[in-house]
Amino acid sequence: MPLRSSIHREILNPSPSAPRLVTVHGAMDRGNSFRALAQQLSGVEVVIWDRAGYAHSLDATPFDVEDQLADLAAIVDEKPAVVLGHSLGGTYGLWLASLGHPHVLGVSTFESPLPGGAWWGEGWGIDPLDAANGRVGSERAGALAEEFLRRMTSDAVWDRLPARTKELRRAEGVAFLRELGQLVTGRIAFDLGSIAVDVVAGVSSRPSHHHQLGLARLTEAVGATSYCVIDSRHGVHLTRPKALAEIITQQLQRVG
Repeated sequence: MPLRSSIHREILNPSPSAPRLVTVHGAMDRGNSFRALAQQLSGVEVVIWDRAGYAHSLDATPFDVEDQLADLAAIVDEKPAVVLGHSLGGTYGLWLASLGHPHVLGVSTFESPLPGGAWWGEGWGIDPLDAANGRVGSERAGALAEEFLRRMTSDAVWDRLPARTKELRRAEGVAFLRELGQLVTGRIAFDLGSIAVDVVAGVSSRPSHHHQLGLARLTEAVGATSYCVIDSRHGVHLTRPKALAEIITQQLQRVG
C-alpha cells in the first residue's frame, strides 16, 4: 500500500541509481534530525520522514504502533533500502525485518529498546495500559513530553525554545505516551531469531544498563555488528553525524 498522504516525507540526495537509506526517528523526535547525517552521505539517497503524531505529521491518525509499522513498510516498498532507526525507530526497523519484508536489505539501530516493560518511566505515575489505550489526557501527556525532552536535552535547551515550538512539542506527547505504552505492554512483539538480514547495533559512550542489555541480545540473537561512538550520547545522529555516516557506509557496502 502507498504511504498515506498525511505523513510528511522528504528524499534527500535523490538518485535512482544510488543506494537508499530509510531513517526512522524515535519517540519525541522528527525526521529533520537526520538532515545532518544525510549531508555526510552525499552518494546515498536518504529518506527522512515524520512519523504519525510528530512534527509535520502531528495530525496523522491513527498512530498506534501497527500504523507506524505500516507507514515504514510503505516507504520501504518503494525501493530496497537499509533501515536506520534511532531509539524506538530502530525497534520498528527490527520488527519489519522480522516479518521478512523483501526490500529490507539491512537494519541499523542505535540504543533501540527491545519489547518489554523496562522502558516505562517509573516516576510518571501513569499506568502504561492507560497510556497504550489513549486514556491519558492531552495536558498530562504534554507535561510528560516536556519532562522527557528536558531530560534528553537539558532545561536550558528547553527554556530557549520559542513558545510556539514548546506548544507543538507538548502536543506530540499524545503519540509519545501511546506508542511507548504499547511497547511495554506487548503490542510490539517479534522474534529476533526470524531476522535474516544484516543488523548493526550501536550505543553511546554512556549507555544505560537497558541499552547495554539490548545490544547484547541483538549480538547474540542475530549476530549483529556492534559498535560504540566515543564521546557521544543518545542523540548521536545530531551530535556525531560523521561517525554515524561511516558506520552506515560500511553497512551499505556489505549489503549492496
